[in-house]
Amino acid sequence: MLGFPKRSRQKSFSPWYGFLVLAVIAVAFGLKIVDAVRPDKVPTSNVPSIAYEDIKGDPEPEPVLDPEPTTTPDPEPIEPEPETLPVELNLAVPFTSQAPTGNWDALHEDACEEASFFMAVEYYAGRAAGKVDPAIVDPELYKMIDLETSLGMGYSISVAEAVTFIEEYYGLKAVVIDNPSVEDIKELVAAGKPVIVPAAGRELGNPNFTGEGPLYHMYVIRGYTADTFITNDPGTRNGENYVYDTDVVMDSMRDWNNGDPTTGAHRIFYIEPK
Repeated sequence: MLGFPKRSRQKSFSPWYGFLVLAVIAVAFGLKIVDAVRPDKVPTSNVPSIAYEDIKGDPEPEPVLDPEPTTTPDPEPIEPEPETLPVELNLAVPFTSQAPTGNWDALHEDACEEASFFMAVEYYAGRAAGKVDPAIVDPELYKMIDLETSLGMGYSISVAEAVTFIEEYYGLKAVVIDNPSVEDIKELVAAGKPVIVPAAGRELGNPNFTGEGPLYHMYVIRGYTADTFITNDPGTRNGENYVYDTDVVMDSMRDWNNGDPTTGAHRIFYIEPK
């Protein structure tokens, strides 16, 4: 009876197989390292947000009448404890990008100012935090830009022009602060007032910006931690709760300066609530 040769159960070792396994391990390990250090992984805030209605505080208490005078001498006055800011805070400012429908045409490329005004005003109006429906935002941006054009403003506007526009369009007051400190900004946010920041956009180093990024930019500071500012940056669809180091914000803070924001003045502004 003819037999067939028995097949060996032992597989022959191919040197390339070992190299392949090592290569897969090396690639996986390398991807983990790149994922950990790549610059486009910018953290977003996990600080809970606070609505304007919640941060306004209780109304002033009714004054208490002084009791009848007595002959007992008044005690020594006690020095009040200095007020301290919360360690971290995040206002519930609604978010929109400056191109809410994803149409980054020439008009929307320069609509960061209008988007920033919109977010701050909507916060005071009590709109819930989160992304605003593009169908609401986009027509509003066109209306704002039309008015700016009728007022003789260009696509990029200075802080002074922003104040004029806000008073004209919203009937609200905008307050400008020159050379603010980190503490000044935190105090405003802690008082429930989002801060609008003009910036030399390319100094922000935001990896979500296209190319070099905008020459001039505006965005909203909505919160802070010990060493960062929490922002709504309309220059990217990923701008909600976007975190910048305080040094980056302070160093890039620049007014329009007739098209040369790199040497513009350090200033911020905020909109007074109704």
